[in-house]
Amino acid sequence: MCQRCGTPNDTVRGGHPWCGACGIYLIHDPEHGDWVSFAERDHRRRAADNQRRIAASADQVHRAMSAVHGRMPDGWHAVARQHISGALHTLDVEPAPAGVDAIAYLIPPTSGCRGWQVRVHNRTHRIDFPLYRDGGAQAASFDTACDALDAAIPALRVEIASTAHR
Repeated sequence: MCQRCGTPNDTVRGGHPWCGACGIYLIHDPEHGDWVSFAERDHRRRAADNQRRIAASADQVHRAMSAVHGRMPDGWHAVARQHISGALHTLDVEPAPAGVDAIAYLIPPTSGCRGWQVRVHNRTHRIDFPLYRDGGAQAASFDTACDALDAAIPALRVEIASTAHR
């Protein structure tokens, strides 16, 4: 039965079940136990994969919290956040107040990324950039959250110091 319109799928075209009412080929979605279009099944799979990535990022960020807290400079804070619903979780590094609104986002590895990444956001001047490795135009990747933090702290200090001279 077509999940979209409720029509029984008793027609076959090109070797696949066909819903004449909707004009779509149907495929069985074993995770939900119903017959849907190829596009709907792919959409469901992408949505499920995205939810797994979000949950994995939350887990990694919360595990990293205790490791980075002891490495923070005086007056600095690390906060676990999900900035908007449906986004990956990040570990945000907030420096002590210095007249410049800057923050670093430590982004955990997810499918497609091999390590932690760092983005520095100077909200005073509306500048946001990833950290790069020497010798290339590819964003840096760090093995652990502590390694990412060790790179984020000097980057934030440079951003704070350079903003005072702009």
